[in-house]
Amino acid sequence: MSTASKPKPTTASKRKPTTTQQGLGWRHQQRAEQLRRRHHDGAACDWCGKPMYLDARRNWDHDPDKRASGTLHADHGAMTRAQAIRLGIPIPLPDRLLHGRCNQQRGDGVNDHLAASKRETPAVTADARLLMPWPWQA
Repeated sequence: MSTASKPKPTTASKRKPTTTQQGLGWRHQQRAEQLRRRHHDGAACDWCGKPMYLDARRNWDHDPDKRASGTLHADHGAMTRAQAIRLGIPIPLPDRLLHGRCNQQRGDGVNDHLAASKRETPAVTADARLLMPWPWQA
């Protein structure tokens, strides 16, 4: 008995949507450049709260072994691309910059509740940091 393998059926490959169809076309790229021109180095990222720099090597997510790591990404903060597509309305232009890794973590906006900058941090006093009172802090 021979076990001849059947030829795999060929399917028409789906074409990857263009950057314009994804909401990342020329208008998006122009707006991203405008955001970068207006950016002030050291401004806090809306996702993680860490400083952002135009020089990718200064950003916390920079990895010298990965191309384009550490770059700032233009993000659709008010309404995500996914929301606009679901509602059938034109995709809005990006309105802020995020670290590349922060933009990936945010995804299509479903992770917004996880943003470190949105978390409330309790007020910390000098005594609150100690596990027990020390004699010299009476």
